[in-house]
Amino acid sequence: MRKTFLIVLLCLSVLGVSAFAEEWTKTYQVGDKPSLRVDTNDASVEITRGASRTVSARMIAEGFNIGSSGVRVTEHQDGDKVDLQVHVPSGSWGIHISTHRGVRIEVQVPSETALDLHSGDGHIAVDGISGQARIDTGDGHIQVRNFSGGLRAHTGDGHMTIDGVLTDVDLRTGDGHIDLTVRPGSKMSNGWLIHTSDGGVEARLPQDFAAELYAHTGDGHIQLDMPVTVNGSIERSRIRGKLNGGGPLLEITTGDGSIRISKF
Repeated sequence: MRKTFLIVLLCLSVLGVSAFAEEWTKTYQVGDKPSLRVDTNDASVEITRGASRTVSARMIAEGFNIGSSGVRVTEHQDGDKVDLQVHVPSGSWGIHISTHRGVRIEVQVPSETALDLHSGDGHIAVDGISGQARIDTGDGHIQVRNFSGGLRAHTGDGHMTIDGVLTDVDLRTGDGHIDLTVRPGSKMSNGWLIHTSDGGVEARLPQDFAAELYAHTGDGHIQLDMPVTVNGSIERSRIRGKLNGGGPLLEITTGDGSIRISKF
């Protein structure tokens, strides 16, 4: 009996040690202002600034094989356009003692790169990029830092942290807080929308930022730490007014949470 127990224990130990990670890599030569599209059903995506005229992609699969029976990678290049599709299997046979199974996509791109990023389930992070960016995840947080340009970002369930010199902004989350830092040099080319169904909003704006402000919370309060010329009466949960004489509409709303607007 003791011998059988030791054999079983040894087998489980071997299975635990056999937790593995496989990698896929590829480099693409592009121009100064390429575009990158990443589409995955279940993986995190991380985009950082790399060498000029080069897109370097790396995919790490922990606890999965890479290939026709495991994680499948479909890639295509058309001039300055790079397209990556990564499909992660929903399940597999066998016993897995690994403490972690997951897939991570890491891509280094030139500083000026247009981004179109989608994950069905996974966080998305972007750092140090200029251009237009569309980011969408069904379930995961979104983090964009040192960004310059127009940004549309949506997550079904997760918080957002956004920091950059911005022109167009459309931020929406079904459940999570939004932390927005608008750096000096930002200018609204049209209306901005920041919305969370359940969570607070913290927006830091340049002192000279000009906009028509509309802020509303379904259950919470609004705190203004910069001058606003209010139209009509001031309400605890709803404010409409002008920042620095007004401009395009800056709409900040939350279904359940507080809103704070302050100077950067």
